[in-house]
Parts: sequence; structure tokens; C-alpha cells
Amino acid sequence: MFKVSVVTTLYNYKDYIVDCVESFLNQNFKDSEMIIVDDNSLDNPYPNVKKYLSDRVKYIKLDKNMGYSHAKNVGIKASSSDILVMLDADDMTTENGISLRYKKMKEGFDFVHAPVLDFTIKNGKMKTKESRLWKKWKKSGQGTSCYKLIHAQSVMLKKDIHRKIGLYDKSLRSKSDREMWARILNHKFKMSYVEDYVSLYRRHNKQMHRSPEKLKINDELQKHVLGLIEKRKKDLTGLLMLK
Repeated sequence: MFKVSVVTTLYNYKDYIVDCVESFLNQNFKDSEMIIVDDNSLDNPYPNVKKYLSDRVKYIKLDKNMGYSHAKNVGIKASSSDILVMLDADDMTTENGISLRYKKMKEGFDFVHAPVLDFTIKNGKMKTKESRLWKKWKKSGQGTSCYKLIHAQSVMLKKDIHRKIGLYDKSLRSKSDREMWARILNHKFKMSYVEDYVSLYRRHNKQMHRSPEKLKINDELQKHVLGLIEKRKKDLTGLLMLK
């Protein structure tokens, strides 16, 4: 059993998954595993992943595309540790990104997050800048309403949270991270943070939230998620609970 499980959902990112896996293998917290859940990608990423598979890097291929939230739940269920990190297939962890958060978690917290570096690659060169979410979060008062300012690639949390308030809402193919952070904050789990960068968030034109289909329904989806957040402050019925 590992101390930390990194859950990576993969869909049509074969060009980026190698960087993601190598960043995991190069980080300094070795008592960790990576669970890659391929949500039935159309671009055949397996050949790019195959050479990395081991007791620390595992690959699960879904028979049909079920969406981001379902894939995360599959990874969570397959993980062997009591502490989880979510890392998307087009992003990377920093060398000490896992160890920094793990050290803070061991002080007695349920949920730890941190700043993230946005990056782009142009002409083979990486350009980085601090994610604007962190600056907004620091100024926000850090109450329960700040869930939308917590970067999805910065979070480490106890798996036990999913036993108490449920797994990701599989009906949400986007914005499920925000709904989850709101659920965690509204149910009074102990949260803290570290101030060092823990991951690298890739900005590119293939990002799922930039698809024309999702941009069309963004306002409607946002209203739906806000309704779920309000409902789930007191009512968790219908959610899948981790056993």
C-alpha cells in the first residue's frame, strides 16, 4: 500500500501524457502510485503509456467514454492509499509538489491546496506564470464561498472524505471539481494550504473546457452546479459513496 495515490484521467491527450507520467516519476515522494484512467480515448495513448507501467504506474482502459467525473471515481476506487491527488493528463506535478502537501496533511488536515503555475510551450520553450486563482483566493477571506478559487491541480485530500460525502457527481462532465470543493468546505472538513507551487497547468487550445460545445452551455451548467451546491449543504442523497 502506498501513502499517496495520484489519479490521472486521460482522454485524447496522448501528446501530453508522457510529460505527466514523467513528472510523477521524477517527483521526490516515492511512496506513491499513479492510476491512469483512460476514458476510452480516440487517439490511442496506450503505446505512449505502456513503457512506464509498473507497480507504481497503473493503467485502466474504460470500454466507453463515461466522462471526467466517472473516470475520477474509477481511479479513486482503484487506488491503494488513504490520501489522493488529482492530476490531469495534460498537466504535471512539480518535483516536491506531493511531498509538500503530504507534510502539511500529516499535521492533521483533511484537504490541502496550493498555488499552481500556468504554462505554455512555444517553439520548444516553456513560459510560466502564477495562476491568477491563487491571488484571488488569498484575497477572498478563504471562507466556504471560495471553492471556485481552488485550482483542481493543486488539491490533496483524504480518501475518507469520499466515504462521508460521496464521490464525484458522474452527471457532471465539467465543473465537478468545483462542486466537490464546495461540498468539502460546506461539510466543515479541515483545510490548509502550502505556499509553494505544486503543479504545472498546461494552457493549450485542446483543453476540454474550451470546446465549443461546453462554451455554449456554460451559463446553464453554472446555474445547475450552483443549485447542486446549495442542495448538498444538507442533502447528499443520490450521490455514490465510497465504501
